[in-house]
Amino acid sequence: MKASQARLLLKVEQLEASISFYTDQLGWHLVEQADAEHAAVLLQIVEDYRVVVTEHGCSADWLQPKPSCPKPGDLVYIGVASVNEVHQFLLDQGVPNLRKEEDPGHIRKLFVPTPDGYLLVYWEELSASNEEILAMYHGGITELEAAVAHLSEEQLNLQEAPGKWSIREQVLHVIDLELVTIHKVKFALAEPGRSYTGNSFSQDDWSVGLRYASRPIHDEVLMFRALRQHILNLCACLPGALGRTVVTSKDREETVAKLLKMMAGHASHHIRAIWRIRTGEYK
Repeated sequence: MKASQARLLLKVEQLEASISFYTDQLGWHLVEQADAEHAAVLLQIVEDYRVVVTEHGCSADWLQPKPSCPKPGDLVYIGVASVNEVHQFLLDQGVPNLRKEEDPGHIRKLFVPTPDGYLLVYWEELSASNEEILAMYHGGITELEAAVAHLSEEQLNLQEAPGKWSIREQVLHVIDLELVTIHKVKFALAEPGRSYTGNSFSQDDWSVGLRYASRPIHDEVLMFRALRQHILNLCACLPGALGRTVVTSKDREETVAKLLKMMAGHASHHIRAIWRIRTGEYK
């Protein structure tokens, strides 16, 4: 895989209009255009990765082996050093309908709708102390329980929009992400500094393969509480637990603190979506 290959593929209906928006409004830099293939490669200026924007298709040489291919209406996440700086830049450019959102101690996000129907989410990780991370992680237990309390089986099938995950699917996804990640956390706690190699987690494949759309969630929510309490009890018993690490296949060191913070933020994101569905804010 070449470093210059694109990790993101955006399909559009009017290529030239889209290029104009992404370059003139968002400040992305046009690297290469292939008229014969009706595609353009764009380099996002605030993070060093490439995006292919296309009407019909493009050469596989332009793409990483498994690029992200969102559909119109999907969220497209872009990590940045400072959301506030991006926000100010886009305000100066006159980009309309911007919205900021923040989870203190976890993440700051800026939502930017595109003419092609995508919703770009510029995000920035915020710092938090170990005590704050543990509080966020613990708080997610009652937050998830409250979000699904007193919902009927019919209500669990409500969605924000056609084709989007239902409340039921949101819950099962959150719990599966926890199960996958906790395996890594346990290795870090038990064997600090250990090399860890795991399979990638495909949320769409798991949603279909494990039948999220039709499964009950009551026992799963109970398991969510038990899993988080299990990890919290371990962290309380082990000296320096949140500083313990695993080393991934990319030689990247990950601490227990980072993993717990990621799980806390991930669950919070989906819990907010559940509340939007419950209260009808998406309508």
